[in-house]
Order: sequence, then C-alpha cells, then structure tokens
Amino acid sequence: MEDAELVIIGAGMYGLTSASTYHRLHPEAKILILDSSPAIGGPWAPHRIFPGLKTNNQWGMYAHPDFPMDEEKFGVKKGEHIPAEKVLEYLNAFAEWSGITKFLRLKTVVGVIEKDGEDWNLHCTSSSSTPSNPFNVRTKKLIIAVGSTNKPHIPKYSTSTSFDPLVIHSKDFPRHFKEIVQPNMHTLVIGSGKSAWDVAYACATQPSSSATILIRPSGNGPMWMTPSHVTPLTLWLEKLVFTRFFGFMSPCPWASTSGIEGWLRSFLQGTWLGRKITGAFWNILGEDAIALNKLNEHPETKKLRPWRGAFEVGNGLSIHNYSTNFFDLVREGRINIVIDEIESLEEGREVRMKSGEKIKVDAVVCATGWEVGNTFKFKPDGLERELGMPSTSPLDNDEEKLIQKTEEELYTRFPYLRERDTGRTHHPDPSLRYTQDQAVDKNQQPYRLYRFIVPPAMLQDRSVAIAGALMCLGSFSCAYIQSLWITSYFDGTLNFASGEQIRAETLRDTQYCAIRGAMGYGRTLPDLVFDSLPYFDVLLGDLGFTGKRKGGLLGLRECVKSYGPEDYRGLLNVVEKRMLGDETKKDI
Repeated sequence: MEDAELVIIGAGMYGLTSASTYHRLHPEAKILILDSSPAIGGPWAPHRIFPGLKTNNQWGMYAHPDFPMDEEKFGVKKGEHIPAEKVLEYLNAFAEWSGITKFLRLKTVVGVIEKDGEDWNLHCTSSSSTPSNPFNVRTKKLIIAVGSTNKPHIPKYSTSTSFDPLVIHSKDFPRHFKEIVQPNMHTLVIGSGKSAWDVAYACATQPSSSATILIRPSGNGPMWMTPSHVTPLTLWLEKLVFTRFFGFMSPCPWASTSGIEGWLRSFLQGTWLGRKITGAFWNILGEDAIALNKLNEHPETKKLRPWRGAFEVGNGLSIHNYSTNFFDLVREGRINIVIDEIESLEEGREVRMKSGEKIKVDAVVCATGWEVGNTFKFKPDGLERELGMPSTSPLDNDEEKLIQKTEEELYTRFPYLRERDTGRTHHPDPSLRYTQDQAVDKNQQPYRLYRFIVPPAMLQDRSVAIAGALMCLGSFSCAYIQSLWITSYFDGTLNFASGEQIRAETLRDTQYCAIRGAMGYGRTLPDLVFDSLPYFDVLLGDLGFTGKRKGGLLGLRECVKSYGPEDYRGLLNVVEKRMLGDETKKDI
C-alpha cells in the first residue's frame, strides 16, 4: 500500500493543471498523477495524434494563463491553429515548468475506486512490467480528471468472416495512420463529428484517394463547421464566444442578474421582443456560417448543412482548421457524403447499407464517439451514484417529479428554451425531423455535480473532486480556474450554502445543460459555449475574485471586450499570498 496526500487520475490538461496548482500551494505534499497511457497529454498524447491534426483554437486561446505559449519557442504564430505535436510539446514544457513531472506514474491502470472510511483506496495495476503488477494507493484527497474520451463507442455490425478491410475506432487511427492514409485508398468514415471530418480530410488529401463520410439518419446530423472568423464584421469566433454581450443571447441560470448584465439578460430572455431578438441572433449566426461555407451552392455540400439550429450546437461546433478547403474536397468528389446506416460488412471489401446501396472500401474508421461514464469499478455498491456519475438507472417517482419541477421552473424563467425549435428541421427526410434519436436512452442522466465539480452528497467530506467533466471552448482557462477552486475546496477555505440549496442548484444547472445542449453533450455532461464566462464568474466569485475583469465606464467595456487566458493570469499568485497572509485588494 502506497500513501499520498493527493492522487490525480488522468495526465491530460485538467489533471496536469490540477497538479500544478496544488503543488504550487502545497510544495511539500506528496502527489501522484496516475495515467494508463505511456505519456502525458490525454487526447494529445503521442498515440492519440496524427500528422495534420490541429486544435480548433488559435494561438493565444489555448494556454495556461500563467504559462503563455511562446511563439518563438513553440513555432506557432498569432492567427494559426496549433498543430497537435506542438500541443504535446507545450504540455510537456508546462509539466517541467510547474515541477510536476516527478509525480507522474504512467502506464498505471486504476481498476477500482474504493471509499474506505475517510480514505480513498485505489486498486491499480502497472503495465510497465510483465506480468502486470497489482498494487494499491491510499489517499485522503482524490481528483478524477479522465475527461469524456476514455471509453470508445464501437458499433456492432453483421460482419462476414471474409471481410478484408481494417475496422477500427478513430482513437486507433493514429496507430494505423500509415496503413490507411496512402495513395489509391477509399476509406469509409462512420460519424459526423469533427473526428470524422479530420480522418476523412487526412485520407482524401492523398493522391488518388477518397473517403466517404457516413451519417446516421437517426442521429444529430452534420456538426456545425465555421470559419475562424464569422459574421459580416469578420469577428474571431473564439473571442465572440468569450464576449459578454453575445453571451447575453444564451439563457443561463447561473449568470449574474445585477447591473447592466442583469438588465440586458432580463430583457433578452424575459420579454417577447427580447426573445425575438435572441432568435434572430441565432438564426443570423447560423445562416452566416452556412453562407461562408457555401453549403447551399452544391448538391453534395448541401448534405453537410446542420440539421439543428445554431442555438443547439454546444460543442457540436467546430472551426475550419484545415490547410486547404474541406468543402472543395466534397465538391470535387474526393469526400462523399452518404446519409444511411450499415446493414452488413460483406465478403471482400463490400459494405452494404440499409438502403441497399453497396460501397467498396479499403478501411473502415468508426468516428462514433465515446460511451458515457468511465472504465472504473466503484466500491462499495452505490458509490458511483453517490459520486454523481452519469447513469441510465431508472429514476424513482420522487426523482422524476423533482426533475420535472426543475424543468418547469427553467421553462418559466427562460421561455425561449421551450419556444425554440428543437427539431432536426433541416433533416433531408421530413418524416424524421421531429423524431427522437433511437440511440438515446430515455433514462440517461448527466453528471450531477455541484459547480460541475463536486458530488453534493460528498460536499462536506472535502475529499474528492471531478475535474474537466464538461465541454468548454476555453478549456485551459477552465482547467486553471477549476484547479484553484478544487484546491481551495480541499483546504477548507470555501464556504457553502445549506445542503438543500446545494442540491437544488446542482439539479437546476445540470438539467439546464441537458435541455440546452440538444445537439451537443448536454444529456451527459455540461456543454458550455456561450455560458462559459458566467461559469467562470461563479467559480471566481466563490474564491473571492471578481469575474468581471475589464472595467470601463458603465460596464460597456466589460460587455464588448473579449476574454482569453491572459485575463486570469496571476490568480494563483494571489491565492498563494492569501495563504501567506499578505493579500491586498489590488491583487483581487
């Protein structure tokens, strides 16, 4: 049995940032960072990336606030999307800079998470030795930072024993990159999210090669792909998302209700005229993206018009970060778009669709996403539910009534949530536009976490937190602010309201995400885009900071100036000074 003061499961961005903050504030503490992979990085680990893969974020928007990405050192310039290998290089540099590499325990699989009195007992195996070596780690404080992409969803198809092509999940695409991405290949890519587009682009840009993107008719359809700059004013989309004025167009239950922000939100969400303006904003934003991509100008690109409106997008949103125009490949027939489902994988290279169409392929890549939850087992029984993990277990009558009551309160406060068109209004089959996705479990419940971090049932324990259990465009800023909140929570310096209020706010906020993110991930975890800044404000407010950091006459600068990681720089220094007893008002 090995002991540590803090154990963090996951060496991705959230795990590394949590370790960096805790180590800075508790330099003598023994920390362990456990990860099953042979390298740090999470989705940016070496085995998860491939040539040409880039971030949706441009330089300046994907960096730890206290460790900016130096243009010269990392070879990425303003206005450029960051290549995957540069993200990995940056994360390794960040780990070195923050002094946490000594805490890394890679190739370590956590099989069981057990609550043993006041301690957490982790049942682990090490894959660095043969045979694998089982061991236990005990800790008082636990951070689960495994994200939402650790358990691939692989559909099952009727498959002939003589079907020759390779069939893999997109997570294994980097490992098979050289087998698949070569001349004279045709790859079938199943899925309509960004990973599907990335795989198809990599394949179709090879000489004499092509790809087919297969979109499931019963699903959410093509994602929203936008240029990096949108609207007639050519506004940088990432910055637009992190501008308060545009955030007012989203009904957000945790947003401030005071001052000019409160007045504008009340007008836009609480009045008939305001809701008309809100609806027009989302329509203009969506139609602008469609026009910029020229989707309606070719019969094949028309198939990539999103089925749901822009309001529904969540993190089903992506940014065109390719070296050449993706849609040109569609217009040229290098990328085919098929709306159908697979019936069977047949003899030789043939894939039969439910429509009867047959496609000959050289490889099949299932960009079909990730299963809800994680790979851990929990002890004792019931611990998983106590931890607020996503669940498909049937609800009892009281739980159903409470959720219904919460939804009605949200609809009453924000009528636009009910009034908006929630159908797949641009589905090519009119009969399917208002049907439910058959793959969605009606019992699916999302993470139920206070502040999207801590299970309400364990709030007073101050022993466990779940970092990064959400989707957010400003991921590094979010990881940084969450890490400050989690460390202060563990240290006992955060004060909380009554248990009943905690449970009510948790249900309100998580159920809002389920209603809000129809096209994104809201049914399983918070899917924040335009609601990100208010979320940061709430966490900072808990910590005694102001979230509004722009100033300006009558708050106008605050409304129209966009936020980035640089706006949160130095908060860790202030928290450290507080611990040492020499904080000043200027620091806040």
